[in-house]
Amino acid sequence: MKQASLAAAVAIATLTGGAGSASAQTLPMEDVYLKGFGGATWPSDLDTTLIEDGEQIALPSFDHDTGYTLGIAVGAAVTPNLSVELEYAYRKADFTVRDRAEGDQTDGDTSAKALMVNVLYMFDGMGPTGAVQPYLGAGIGAANVEKSAGGQDFDADRLLAYQLIGGVGYQLNPNMSIFAEGRWFQTESDRFEGPANESFDGKFETFDLLVGMRFAF
Repeated sequence: MKQASLAAAVAIATLTGGAGSASAQTLPMEDVYLKGFGGATWPSDLDTTLIEDGEQIALPSFDHDTGYTLGIAVGAAVTPNLSVELEYAYRKADFTVRDRAEGDQTDGDTSAKALMVNVLYMFDGMGPTGAVQPYLGAGIGAANVEKSAGGQDFDADRLLAYQLIGGVGYQLNPNMSIFAEGRWFQTESDRFEGPANESFDGKFETFDLLVGMRFAF
């Protein structure tokens, strides 16, 4: 967990520190903005051990399908090239879970709710009108993750979460732009608690491809 926190902090500090070296000739940007986004998510598979009262009772493997991500964020431009935002995102994907010891399997789903603070570094506008603007970002926050299968729910709450972001925006007018981006999102590894003193250890990791719209006030 300490290594994860350090990695996220270094990424954010690097972005923040780079803002001073950017040219001021970037797209016009208002101070406050609101954006919404959605798209596909690909959670990593998970092999773990199911424990009941300290004893191993199964060896589940979670094989995830493609899922979806929906989110909203409110942010502010600190400088013409640097923005800070508060984001809420919801991810959900189905899975097939198989017991590696017995071979039994069933279907279920994983859902995650994350509240993140992101720092985005906006590069100078590109193209004849400067309407195309690539960006990089990093975020850190907390997530609640739930895995449900066979009528049983396993929860891990308030997990440290962090993400890396890369994308490109296109300005439609001075107040509105569209964007497409890729994200790597991950939580720390922790214990998922279920019914009857059952639990297993694991983390939640995804790669997302998203599109969205941003409106500046």
